Amino acid sequence: MSEPQQPAPPNSGQQYPGQPYPGQQYPAQPHPTHQPGAAAGASSGASLGRLAFIIALVSLAIGLIVTLTYPAIIRTSYDNMLIGVFGAIGNGLVFIVAVVALILGLMAVRRPGSPILAGIAIGISASAVVSIAVSWMSNLLYAFAF
Repeated sequence: MSEPQQPAPPNSGQQYPGQPYPGQQYPAQPHPTHQPGAAAGASSGASLGRLAFIIALVSLAIGLIVTLTYPAIIRTSYDNMLIGVFGAIGNGLVFIVAVVALILGLMAVRRPGSPILAGIAIGISASAVVSIAVSWMSNLLYAFAF
């Protein structure tokens, strides 16, 4: 429903429909309430997903460095213990960083915001965690079985 139009006061100039008289207040308009939690939650979800993605890329880079330097360690060192320690420390570091990225990615997916980077981080880190766990289990199996 519209409000009834009030007549223009004399000598006030041109008035347009819906405009108040000089000195009269505009009627209160309904405004949506500001919800700071909604905007902050979307922002933190996106930033947490971005952080998870960056950490997943770091775990991928560490794994690549370990894989590329492994042949050099084998050629320069004939000590099997040193080779095993290098592999265990390198893969252990990749495993820890990938688990952190996986946890952050799962937390970011549950928050409002864009889940694309969080999903990519989950994919990268989950594949790293599974491959390292399977590698460790197969090494353990071969160490005791044969």
